[in-house]
Amino acid sequence: MEKKNILYIVIPCYNEEAVIRETAKRVAMKMQQLYDKDLISEKSRVLFVDDGSRDMTWPMIEALHAEN
Repeated sequence: MEKKNILYIVIPCYNEEAVIRETAKRVAMKMQQLYDKDLISEKSRVLFVDDGSRDMTWPMIEALHAEN
């Protein structure tokens, strides 16, 4: 049995409230495509890292986590 790669994507976020939902949507679609092609493991993850944002980036990251 061939071992699948576990992919971690780390996305730094700083005041990204205007675009974070779209970014998450696009990254999720790409991850699903890679998974469907059997190129990555289901253990693969996307990590959003808030770098001290002063807007609603962190609450939005928390909401995205709760949704997915």
